[in-house]
Amino acid sequence: MSIEKRRAPRIPPFVASCRYVLGEARHVGLLTDLSRSGARVHAEEAAPPDGSEVVVEVKLGQKATHLRIPGIVRWARPSPRGGTVFGMSFDGIGPAEQQVLDEVIEEFRRRAAQLA
Repeated sequence: MSIEKRRAPRIPPFVASCRYVLGEARHVGLLTDLSRSGARVHAEEAAPPDGSEVVVEVKLGQKATHLRIPGIVRWARPSPRGGTVFGMSFDGIGPAEQQVLDEVIEEFRRRAAQLA
């Protein structure tokens, strides 16, 4: 039995195109399973090692706000669909970015409730 370590519930069907920055390199990915404290990133390339500092660049929200979200890679593995997937926790996120994340999550939940 696995023990749940997440501090915030995720939005599993959430998907957004993103770039993640590792050092000086930018890589294309898909941001999924978004929460207010972390997310998953799916990539075609090898995932960053556990403990790596990354920055995710993504446009979110109704106004398509460009965010730069710093975080730490917590785990990585091959993806069953090809490429890799890694989980990250947000680390050092600013209040403006946190507000946009919270709004996106709330809007997603509101729309999901309307469909249910």
